[in-house]
This record gives sequence, C-alpha cells and structure tokens, in this order.
Amino acid sequence: MSKRTPRYMFKMVSLGDAATGKTSCIIRYTENSFGESYQATMGTNIAVKNLQVALTEEETVPVQIVLWDLGGQPDFKELRLRYMAGASIAFIVYDVTNPRSFLHVYDWYSNFISVNPDAAVSLVANKIDLDDRKVPPEAGQMLSDWLDVAHIETSAKTGENVEELFTDLISLGVQKHSSRSIE
Repeated sequence: MSKRTPRYMFKMVSLGDAATGKTSCIIRYTENSFGESYQATMGTNIAVKNLQVALTEEETVPVQIVLWDLGGQPDFKELRLRYMAGASIAFIVYDVTNPRSFLHVYDWYSNFISVNPDAAVSLVANKIDLDDRKVPPEAGQMLSDWLDVAHIETSAKTGENVEELFTDLISLGVQKHSSRSIE
C-alpha cells in the first residue's frame, strides 16, 4: 500500500446550533485561517483532510477524514439526520457566550447517537476568547461526563486547542473503529 493511500477513511460530522463556530473550527483545522464575518452553512459543506495517526508509539497509519459541516438551523433537521448516517466521528459545538446553544447539546447528541451508536463524540466549548462568557467550564465538563464523551474548550479565532480537538477525536475514532481498514 502506498503511503498516500489511506488505510482508514472516516466520516466526521460537525453538529450544533447555528453560529456556534462549527465551520470556523473546520477551516482553522484544514486551512489554518479564520474569517471574521459569519456566513451560515446552508445544508452541508464537505472538506477532506489526510493525515497520519498513531496506532501505537511505533506505528502510524494514513487516515482520510471526510468532514461534513452540517448547518445548524432548525430547518435542516431532516436533512441532517440523513447526512449523519454512517458517521464514525462527531463533534458537537456550543458557544460559551450563548447558553441556549449549550442547552441544545443533548438534543444534538441524542439525534446523532440514535443513528450512529458506536461513534466517537466530543463536546466542544467554542469562542473561549470572548469576554462575555456565560457557560462556565464546569458545566461543559459535567455534561461531557454525563454523556461519557470527550470535552475540549476551543477558540477557532485564535486557534487555541483546535488542532488538539481534531487530533484527539480522530485518534479516538481510529481506536474505536480500527477494524474498518480499507486495505
């Protein structure tokens, strides 16, 4: 197998209310950039990222991640359920300055996990660079403990912890689904 041919291919979806920073996290990760103006994702956008993931301290494998950026507007709920199908990895984003987006996390999680019960999931507290924080770190940690999912605080604007979000979540996905090799 060529080093360029991925050994694993995973579908990853971004979930969460509109304007929480899902697209910004993806763009920060895939392009290392940030756009100041908000543009709603209408339906879905797709990005691809190829990377090396460590299986053990001695072994890394080529992995391809297909990132599905799903629009958070309520009008897209039925469409999202179809796009969620077959995803091995998901991250659910809430805006730490918007408590309503945090209150909706459980709905996002339950909708996703009903379609993909074995998926790797992370809860993402985004926009930690802003001064008007209303959702404390302890609330996010308590919810992630309750749901038994990973939790991380990020700033897509500054890039803080965005690389770690994807690295850790993709590694978790590979560990959970390593039997899905495409060799």
